[in-house]
Amino acid sequence: MAGSIKFDYDKKNDITIATPHWHIVDENDCEVWYKQWIDYLKFSSRKMDFIMVLDDFKVDSAIASVWGEYRAKINKEYIRHGYRVNPELSVSIYIKTSGIRYNAASSEAASIEDAIEAINAARAAENK
Repeated sequence: MAGSIKFDYDKKNDITIATPHWHIVDENDCEVWYKQWIDYLKFSSRKMDFIMVLDDFKVDSAIASVWGEYRAKINKEYIRHGYRVNPELSVSIYIKTSGIRYNAASSEAASIEDAIEAINAARAAENK
């Protein structure tokens, strides 16, 4: 059964918090997961800032490389500042590997609040 992603837009901070409830095990899962992202993102005409809360997100090692390609596409095309919160160790490794392999880096934060702070700091640095 396919997973889901809950998207919550924080208007005050202009940040979307994405909470995926997924266990990615094969390429079909990658495609459905990717489509869920695209369905949400297609309404924006600009790159957006995201916090991904990964408490309930897993990727099997056998599909990690393929998933990493899908992840990189999303990051490069749609995400300006992205922070991950609470990834399990293997997912964190897959994210970092994908970031290096496809030049689609991302950052981690200890909490949603820390991620908001980091995004606001990055925005301020851009505006100097």
